[in-house]
Amino acid sequence: MLTKERIMHSLYRLNDELKALDLQGEILLTGGASMCLVHSARDMTKDIDALYEPKTIINKLAAKIACEEGLPDSWLNDSVKAFVTDTAPREDFLTLPNLKITTVAADYLLAMKLMSARFGETDYSDVRFLMQKLGVETVEAMLSVVTTYYPPERILPKTQYLVEQMVDEMSNRDGNEL
Repeated sequence: MLTKERIMHSLYRLNDELKALDLQGEILLTGGASMCLVHSARDMTKDIDALYEPKTIINKLAAKIACEEGLPDSWLNDSVKAFVTDTAPREDFLTLPNLKITTVAADYLLAMKLMSARFGETDYSDVRFLMQKLGVETVEAMLSVVTTYYPPERILPKTQYLVEQMVDEMSNRDGNEL
């Protein structure tokens, strides 16, 4: 698992490697890294899901850093690319001399988590956290967040199920809707 401190150290290392090559890079954080670093919703994540450029060079540098720092090979990966659309709102997070780091907005992150509809405890916790942060209290409001960024025909039944389950759990826990 990557702690906040390890994530930041690794990003600074990536900046240093880019500097040594006299190159500029950009990273768009999503997923658990965003939940840790930007929203302080949790202390660690298994990897950094991100989009980045220049992709080939950053992949090589990430592999070098993984080897030198004892990180998993996939500590920085772009497997999230299927869930990031061109309309993803971005927010500045950190600008280093050779690396600009942005993140997706909280509502977009909620939409991404709902679209992936993974049923692990971490994603449940993330969805609950984002629901509370954004004041999203109903099934309709959650689906509205999703359809703001994704076409309704892409919403899978498991997403609908997850949304209904999350609202029901939040209602039962609190005695009423959020």
